[in-house]
Amino acid sequence: MFKYGSVYKDLRKGQEITQTEACQGICSNSKLSRWENNQVEVEFSTAIALLKRINITLDEFTERANIEAKFELPDEIIAAIKDEDVPVLRKYVQAHLAKYHASKNILELKNIMLVCNQLLLIEGKNYLTTADIQRIGSYLLHTTVWSKYNIILFANSPFLLNSEIGFKIAMRIVHNFDQMNDLRDIMGGLSDTVIAFIFKKKLDYAQQLLDELRKVELPPHFMFFDLSLTFLQRVIDYCHTGDEQPVLAIFNNLIQLNCSQHAQQLLEAFKDVKQIWEEDE
Repeated sequence: MFKYGSVYKDLRKGQEITQTEACQGICSNSKLSRWENNQVEVEFSTAIALLKRINITLDEFTERANIEAKFELPDEIIAAIKDEDVPVLRKYVQAHLAKYHASKNILELKNIMLVCNQLLLIEGKNYLTTADIQRIGSYLLHTTVWSKYNIILFANSPFLLNSEIGFKIAMRIVHNFDQMNDLRDIMGGLSDTVIAFIFKKKLDYAQQLLDELRKVELPPHFMFFDLSLTFLQRVIDYCHTGDEQPVLAIFNNLIQLNCSQHAQQLLEAFKDVKQIWEEDE
């Protein structure tokens, strides 16, 4: 199985990861190059390490179908996100950004996007440089491997990315649903992207993306996503008309369906939208 190094090469290049970044501390560049050209085989442990480095599971490698990967954050950082502990999150981001800027290894940058996004939402400050944002945007815009990892990466980036780039990436994801298996992460990330466009007052992007999402045939057990999309449409309408009653009606519907937690999350998002749109009045 592991003589098929060319498969690895395609997956690595599809994520814009260099040979050096992929094999550092695992094997030599020359060994990886020879494997990718199907000239040698590598040990099982080496292959697993190389796959993990590019966030690809053994199943993805053998079947090129289902990738299971996730952001690995220390428990204390996960707790800090939950508690909105800005000093702890800020220290973590600054340390890892310094490490990334020294190494230019995109893997370092990708794995702190969640924390950067949370800090932006909590304190309104973006710790990424313009070059950092451009590199993540370029990576997502050109990737040909829409793994669960990359979907989660995008889901944690909409408020950080340039709106034009974010819109292009979102549309690429919508038009590649046939490559993806986890609709929950996809729809959640794209719904957050619509919200991000609304916050940035890019209503054209928000409406176009929402129109595409409404075309997706969702299974019956995804009914709450259909309600979320209806909510987003009414929020966009509110931004145009100032009439909040249709939005509030959504909350009543959700409560009647015993979805009070989901209703509360949407209510908090709507409060933020109102605050942003009323600032200019």
